Amino acid sequence: MSRSTIIGMGCVMLAIGVAGGLSDALRPVHGLNPSQQSVTNFNTQLTSAPNVLLICVDTLRADHVGLYGYHRPTTPNVDAFFESGHVYERAYSVAPSTIPSVMSILTGRYPHHHGVRLIAQKLPTSEITITDRLRQAGFQTAAVVSNAVLADSASALGGRFDHYDDRVDEREPFREDMFERRAARTTDAAIDWLTTKRSPNRPHFLWVHYIDPHGPYRPPADKPVDFSHDEVVTIDPARVPRYAREPDVTDGNDYVDRYDEEIAYTDREVGRLLDAYTNLGLTDNAVIIFTADHGESMMEHEYWFWHEVNVYDEMLRVPLMIRYPQTARPESTTAGAHGTRESIPVSLIDVTPMILQVVGLPPAKNLDGVSIRPSPQPRSILCEGTCAGGGLWRGQVDWPIKTVVRHGMSNTIRESRAFNLSTDPKELTPLSVSSNDPALRALRNLIAKDPHRGGVPQDYLHGNLPGPGVAPIADEKLLLKLRGMGYVDDEREDGENDQ
Repeated sequence: MSRSTIIGMGCVMLAIGVAGGLSDALRPVHGLNPSQQSVTNFNTQLTSAPNVLLICVDTLRADHVGLYGYHRPTTPNVDAFFESGHVYERAYSVAPSTIPSVMSILTGRYPHHHGVRLIAQKLPTSEITITDRLRQAGFQTAAVVSNAVLADSASALGGRFDHYDDRVDEREPFREDMFERRAARTTDAAIDWLTTKRSPNRPHFLWVHYIDPHGPYRPPADKPVDFSHDEVVTIDPARVPRYAREPDVTDGNDYVDRYDEEIAYTDREVGRLLDAYTNLGLTDNAVIIFTADHGESMMEHEYWFWHEVNVYDEMLRVPLMIRYPQTARPESTTAGAHGTRESIPVSLIDVTPMILQVVGLPPAKNLDGVSIRPSPQPRSILCEGTCAGGGLWRGQVDWPIKTVVRHGMSNTIRESRAFNLSTDPKELTPLSVSSNDPALRALRNLIAKDPHRGGVPQDYLHGNLPGPGVAPIADEKLLLKLRGMGYVDDEREDGENDQ
């Protein structure tokens, strides 16, 4: 039966760190209920603290980035900037969709703890973000976002920043309901904040979120490179999500070419932002992190140019690169002419605790993430993705094994399997999982303790959702934008809801 369906999206982030001092008990900040936070007095000396720059590029998978070994020149500017930095070879998003992933990056907590699983579901006022903590320490905070699902009306993130630019007002050519903001205008807005609104007497946190690699893959006419291919991969156009489907295109590699051109265009604009940041004299006194909230399937595992579902590496493995301030760069025995490469798996929930450490703030007690500076330590990494018929896929990475389970709204595990990511990086040969496997037991306990049955917050479990994965608070104007961006697809058919 046809019904509204959510299709998901991605993003990439680049951050630059800061220093100060802050206790876990926060003063009330704009947008939060003062009764939900205790007030603590503290003094900080911040005039020379490093700055924080967070750049997010939607839907960028790690293996399409030059420093991760991609054969095409998709990211020359990012590669050059992070060549001498830390490259985390196995970084994982918490989920293959923007909203839960971004909320986890900003809070340092998994979705089952911060509670945001649905598009247009707002971050609870009780949750504390990295910007809340930095504002309490005296930082100036700003964001420039280009994705409609991150608009304040959909996310309630605006109140967590001093300046929140969420003007997503450009229509995609030939698609009247598609709204976004192209990378060039996003960079312009970020540079404008840096040059006209930034206070030179305060450290700052700036988050810049680019959307361009998200489908439909339509790079602008002035894209820096044209990609072509020799091998034709014939596809059924009906398998491509409606929002990304190009008329009369039956060669899957045409989609790959355009996706890579979108990445190259975004890389050019990220480079322009980094150049401006450097010319302002800000780069050396900053910790810089580049990552993505999730990736994108390029025909792997029968998923045709989309994300949000399942927990395969092409949807969850993201680039993560860090450059620390010159005065706080960690030593590493593996550092060399091309920087440091870290092979131990990490999670995007580690971004917040890493920033806290670099800026000199005490670690927060309720975070799921851990600081990965100077080097990460082996541990289990969790991830989750939706099932087409309801419920969740859950994954646990204990390198080199990834254990995966599927459960419905009843929370009963219906399927389990594992992959050896070292010998089977494309996850083509599933391994059986015994009933007493430690990872399977851990996932079973996680499902039992998750406050949201089937991954749906209780407040929305019986609501009249406009699509499975869209919170019912979304108004018609926002739904129009979400539908145009492919988050709500009224024509896609789902499987039977697994109870």
